[in-house]
Amino acid sequence: MAAAFKTDPDKVFLVRGAACGVGFPFKSVPEDTFYTVENYVPAEHWEAMDKEIRKERAAGNVVMVKMEWSIQGISAVGVVAKERKGVIKFRPVWDYSRPEDVGVNSRIDLEKEKFSSIKDAYALLRPGLWMAKLDLTAAYRSVPVAAMYWIAHVFEWDEEVLADTRAPFGNSAMPGIFMRFTRGIVRWMKAQGASIVGYLDDFLLIGSKKVVSEFLLLLREFVTFLGFEVNDDKCEGPFQAMEFLGILLSTEGNQCTASISEDRILVVQQKIADIRRLGALAGAQVPRTLMEGLLGLLAFCGQVVYGLSLYTRYAHALLAQARGRYLRLTDKVVQDLKVIVTVIRLYNGRKVRLDRVEIKWEWFSSDASTGKGMGAVLDRRWFAVTWAWLICQPQEPYFPFRPDCPESYDIGYLELFTVFWAVVLWGKYITGKTVVIRIDNNCVIGQVEKWWGPAAYIPLLRQLFYVCVQHDVRLRPVYISSEDNIYADLLSRDRVEDFRARFEADKQRLVWIEDRDDWMLIPTLWHPLDVQLGPFTVDCCVSENGANSFCRVGWTEEDDARIMDFSGHNAWGNLPFSDFIDIVRNFLRCKRRAQRGTSATFLVPWWPGNPGFELVVSLPGVFRIVRRWERNSALFTAPSPEGGGRTFWGTTDWPVIVVHCPPCEVSWTDTELTGVTGARGFLDKMLPAEDAVLADWVAYMVTERAVKPDTAKKYTSGVRALHVQLGFEWVPVRQRWAVHAVLQGCGRRWDTPSKQVMPMGFEELLLIAGVLNPHNFNENVVFAAMDTCFFCFFRKDNVSVEKAEAWNPRGHLVRSDVTFPDGASADIRVRHSKTIQAGERYHHVQMRHVPGSPLCPVTSLQRVMEGPGLGEDGPLFCIEDAKGRLKPLTHSFFVSTFRKLAERAGLDPKAYSGHSFRRGGATAASGLAVPGHLIQAHGDWASDCYKLYIDLGREQQLLLPSAMAEGAAAATAAHRAGR
Repeated sequence: MAAAFKTDPDKVFLVRGAACGVGFPFKSVPEDTFYTVENYVPAEHWEAMDKEIRKERAAGNVVMVKMEWSIQGISAVGVVAKERKGVIKFRPVWDYSRPEDVGVNSRIDLEKEKFSSIKDAYALLRPGLWMAKLDLTAAYRSVPVAAMYWIAHVFEWDEEVLADTRAPFGNSAMPGIFMRFTRGIVRWMKAQGASIVGYLDDFLLIGSKKVVSEFLLLLREFVTFLGFEVNDDKCEGPFQAMEFLGILLSTEGNQCTASISEDRILVVQQKIADIRRLGALAGAQVPRTLMEGLLGLLAFCGQVVYGLSLYTRYAHALLAQARGRYLRLTDKVVQDLKVIVTVIRLYNGRKVRLDRVEIKWEWFSSDASTGKGMGAVLDRRWFAVTWAWLICQPQEPYFPFRPDCPESYDIGYLELFTVFWAVVLWGKYITGKTVVIRIDNNCVIGQVEKWWGPAAYIPLLRQLFYVCVQHDVRLRPVYISSEDNIYADLLSRDRVEDFRARFEADKQRLVWIEDRDDWMLIPTLWHPLDVQLGPFTVDCCVSENGANSFCRVGWTEEDDARIMDFSGHNAWGNLPFSDFIDIVRNFLRCKRRAQRGTSATFLVPWWPGNPGFELVVSLPGVFRIVRRWERNSALFTAPSPEGGGRTFWGTTDWPVIVVHCPPCEVSWTDTELTGVTGARGFLDKMLPAEDAVLADWVAYMVTERAVKPDTAKKYTSGVRALHVQLGFEWVPVRQRWAVHAVLQGCGRRWDTPSKQVMPMGFEELLLIAGVLNPHNFNENVVFAAMDTCFFCFFRKDNVSVEKAEAWNPRGHLVRSDVTFPDGASADIRVRHSKTIQAGERYHHVQMRHVPGSPLCPVTSLQRVMEGPGLGEDGPLFCIEDAKGRLKPLTHSFFVSTFRKLAERAGLDPKAYSGHSFRRGGATAASGLAVPGHLIQAHGDWASDCYKLYIDLGREQQLLLPSAMAEGAAAATAAHRAGR
């Protein structure tokens, strides 16, 4: 074993574990604690169990506990009966979970382990390939446990106290420990060129019939050499239809499919019937173990059944809340069980396609307005429905505007209903596809991605799920800003004629702008590479919606291949020029950590001085050239400007090569990796780049190569990378006047002018204050944050965070940052902002009381401070999630709630953003003749920075707040007088 794993990254653990036994970190129980848990072996199984234990003792796997051993407790032993091919076998299992507080499992410090799954096999399957599987016999029992841990595996049998010296069934650390052996075997096989997946003692090989047969023999020899025993009864293949980890896989014909066996579905249905029968009885009658077993089966089925988790969450919540051995079913759980039966029946014997489902990339967007109606666009199809018309139609229990459901009036509910309506209407046109739909509401995007949301939304989400299952549609929602969602917005406001005119004028140009740079190698050229060097497991650079991905798994710009872990992957990449070197360097870092089983194939343009080309050819020990196409070759497709698919897009202006790094061990020196050595002399002459040259290059990319201005700006990061890597000073683009001016001019040429939001004023805030729901905690918190932003000239970053988990007390406002020096003012201490990045100073902002006005910022803050929170060092503004738990206010929730309130108040929500308060507060102060330097200091603007150092006393600091308070009072009085 030492020879086999001598270069494996986990070699120390594997070799020591095999030689001396494995261990697991666990805490000792208090000295005066000793526990004993009774066995639970039924009388009818006692004899079979006794036979198994005697066999284990004869093999030396179970030994007598010696008197000098300091044992801490005696665990329970049980028995599991397993039937295969009509033969029943009994397996001893140990319950280390009891007692709950001191049992072995409760004292083990588990590290998070990454387990393979059936989805790893999905990524390797291709139509026409063959499969073979190998199973190990009593694999756990082949792994010894270090002697110092035997005292944790003590049990009593037939009046004897025994200890288990092998990896036992029941210890929560053992699956992760054994998986490390499995991964070592998989890495060794990949280094030999095999496409393999391993999960504990099960291995699946994929490839041509001849290759799979050869690797099956090699795998059998290798695991036998390591000391494991092969279970010949469970070894199968090579076949094109096979069961692996309980899922029926097939590569027959021209597609790959997965399905659940009818026997497994019948078991699920029977368990649900038993639970519903017991749940109908009085009291808590459903055994916890029965529900746990059902949820385990449903989690298994969820690997094939799309969105099944939507109907298991209430059952999981019931298990988490109930403590006894029996459960009382809630109405929600009963309803979910009924739905699960229906959904499972839909999938009974149904084969789900695994090979890449076509992503319909054409324009598909939806929108809704609270005042008019809803609308959506799919290619040349569109609809516009008014709420007045919908209310007059036969109603369903999940329709909007239901008096018994206040949430059905919310803009989020209306947006979700619009998505449902669109899929119902157009499902037959998108059958069997993964469909990208653009939505301007982040909450709805999250609900569709997770199939979960507030309780009132669940019935509507279920109906949407049913329709998707019916048409075999997978939705992939992506965000589109309200300003860009112009088509659906016009339709939702019943402005059909305006939509027609705009849609016909813009359709061609928008498709061009969005997808022109979405280049993809011609499939007939890629598939031979996949056969020769694959199957590839990940396409490491794909567009936002994955439309140009060849593999089942694709990394988008958000995933960022510059930091993703390539370890264990066989990656394919058509890399962007600007990130090419960074991605290749990241791959090499991962390759160095895990040489075996990590491989990649990259497409490389070959033009003089291309640093990516120079890098890969300077590492002949790592990359070898496997393809070369000369200049003027037809290699790529791109989305057709006319819509409806992809089209060939001309020929290349330069040669193109494909390089491959194998999954075996390769070598390179750090000197080779420090730079693109072959191009160093050339780049020394070109760098540092002059402004005029860089500006000309940007103009050429936009005007001649039809690259979007935003994309051209991103390409400059590649030039920056060259400067940094080769030791040249880099001047940011914003400080290069000529380059910045060219980018702005290109933006105007492409009709993408900068957009400025409307300022929020006193009158607008009063209108919003008038429609607030006083009983809605979240609305009142958001209004307090809006009020604070307006009076303090804050950015939304000051009062909210991008993601709840990203909240940091050192970088965001906490409750202790707010003080009330007297009854008429509030002081907020800002420790971090856009202009305070390193905590080098504090910025104090004062606010004054506005008596009798709903706009009073001091009163709003006092209400927040008096309400529920997360402590003095917790976030200043907290909201409640769907389960009533507090979490920091996020950007998306702040903006979406603000826009919902704005629309309710009769304002146009698309005209405002989170920045409207900062701009509006400054505008209001300027209108009240407040001096400019006070406005600048109050808002902590960095422009004219010398003014930030003016020493403003408290009286001067209170001039502006006092003036604004007077303005708010006057506006309040005028507003009330005008009613």
